[in-house]
Amino acid sequence: MIKVKQTVEIYEENGEEIPLGISKHMTVESHWNRDEWVILVIGRRRITVLVADLQAALVNATNTNRF
Repeated sequence: MIKVKQTVEIYEENGEEIPLGISKHMTVESHWNRDEWVILVIGRRRITVLVADLQAALVNATNTNRF
């Protein structure tokens, strides 16, 4: 299996904007054994979640009907 990593910039932490010049990020990695899971790496924490659950959460979180 090929290991895949994607870095995502963090813009706020605990509701506060990250100051300019400070770069924080999280990484999304492929799981070593299961295609239906991904690993979210934030600092030293590694959290494994179902891909389908994460995708559904992203769609729901951005479905705010703002105009």
